[in-house]
Amino acid sequence: MLILGTRTVYRTVGRGIVLCERCGGDRPYRRRSGRHWWHVLGVPLVPLDRTGEHLRCAACGTCYRVDLLAVPTLEQMREALRAGTTTAVLAVLDGDPPSEAVARRALDLVSRAGADGFSAADLALAQREFAQGPGEFGPDLERLAVQLDWYAKEWFLSGIIGVARADGPLSARQRAVIGSIAQYLGISQKRAQDVIRLT
Repeated sequence: MLILGTRTVYRTVGRGIVLCERCGGDRPYRRRSGRHWWHVLGVPLVPLDRTGEHLRCAACGTCYRVDLLAVPTLEQMREALRAGTTTAVLAVLDGDPPSEAVARRALDLVSRAGADGFSAADLALAQREFAQGPGEFGPDLERLAVQLDWYAKEWFLSGIIGVARADGPLSARQRAVIGSIAQYLGISQKRAQDVIRLT
């Protein structure tokens, strides 16, 4: 047995949920802070320098840098997709009650984005609330954009265009809104026009 030496002692300074790459899903974590100690007979007596902090998955024990907290969890990604899709659909609708074709296309797109059970009544209510509110859709789209690759952004934009064009050509207002959505997604206006033509 080592009588005199140094050892590192960790203590938990926080808890939460993180996307564990080893587990492949959202898992609870402990945020741990370490410190070196002089010890005698295994008992820490004199504190030395700190070793920094890390995250430890409570399921598999894998340790990660604290930077992993900037990566959204799967649940946060699902919520960003649902909120971004719903907001973009509401923004592209003209405010009037949508036609049956537009409503059907909008409900399908929002449902596929994770808003299970989203009905025509929910769409009408959301439209009214969106029209009465600030009508901002940038923050929701920016949260979504960080997790989409280039092709996924264009696919998302084409889905929104498909909703707007379900009952005829795009209006000038819809083109302007689609241009704003493209900008928040990081798509150039020229490429947005290409996506409109392809859609």
